[in-house]
Amino acid sequence: MKHINFYYIAIVGIGLLLWNIDSQHGGEIASFYGFAENKETEINFNYSVVVGDIKVRPGEFVKEGTPLIDLYRIKAKEVMADESYKIADLRAKETIWRTEMENDLKQLGLKKKLEVDKINTAIQKLKEQIAFDQSLYKDLKTVQTSEKKYAPLSSKIDALERELTLVESSYANQVKALEVELSVGKNPYAIAVERLQAEQQFTEATKKQFSQITAPTDGVIGNIHCKEAEHIPSYKTLVTFYEPNPTLVKGFVQEDLLLHVSLQDTFLIRSTKNPDMNCKGEVIGLGSRIVEIPERLRKVAGMKTYGREVLVAIPADNQFLQKEKVILEFMNDLKINTTTTRTSKSLVDLEKGVVK
Repeated sequence: MKHINFYYIAIVGIGLLLWNIDSQHGGEIASFYGFAENKETEINFNYSVVVGDIKVRPGEFVKEGTPLIDLYRIKAKEVMADESYKIADLRAKETIWRTEMENDLKQLGLKKKLEVDKINTAIQKLKEQIAFDQSLYKDLKTVQTSEKKYAPLSSKIDALERELTLVESSYANQVKALEVELSVGKNPYAIAVERLQAEQQFTEATKKQFSQITAPTDGVIGNIHCKEAEHIPSYKTLVTFYEPNPTLVKGFVQEDLLLHVSLQDTFLIRSTKNPDMNCKGEVIGLGSRIVEIPERLRKVAGMKTYGREVLVAIPADNQFLQKEKVILEFMNDLKINTTTTRTSKSLVDLEKGVVK
């Protein structure tokens, strides 16, 4: 009696198991789940506004250009108060500056008086000396005097008088320069105050401006994040707006699948509820890291799986709903990381013309 060789039986069993796994999961290589997304637009402003009349409701379909919300742009009280503060600050600085300039004028006047008095005193002493000498010789008939005797003193007097003229001229020029600087035309603070006053008048005239949000395209109103008469700070979202149909599908390629996806690859997008609802899409984005796949898009809902995000652009004239779950079926020649080429059932259907 021949003995049964269990080694070969085990080999055959493993082969059958591998074939079964391959047949069950081969189709998964070329397909995975995703969901359709409408393009969302968040509308806000880079300045604060006050909400007027809200003309639409969430979920309402509107045509391009339809008025959505009336707004009023009101400049913050802080801005206007800041302008008044700056003007008051400049006025105070102008007062200090004017006081200093007037003190400089007084100091110049005192310095001029001291120097002029000093020179005049010297001239007066020389003149008195000449007059005293002349008085001594006045009654002496035997002694003759001449003007040459007093020439040195007269020269000193002439020099001092010239110095006096120069000093008075120098101080006069300095005083004139300060007086010109004190005038409005040379006052730097007065010029700055005039400029700020003009800005303040403009701010007051334009503190309330009307504007209106309109629909950028045909679409659906999402959430309205404001209420009438509310003051909305800059960059805060006022309303979200969706295009009428999804234009993007987001899916996740499981990390342990062999499928290799590249930009511009083509996928057939099928509705999970209605397989006849489908359209073609092109890969426009790939995630740069492996992330946890959302439970809704996993093959086994309760089992955590990880994969790479894939973004696929689809035509706007599709019938998918926002966030609808779809199947992405690879339409290019399969690119896998092994020497074995596998073809999914969906691709066979495509080649036979089953998929419309």
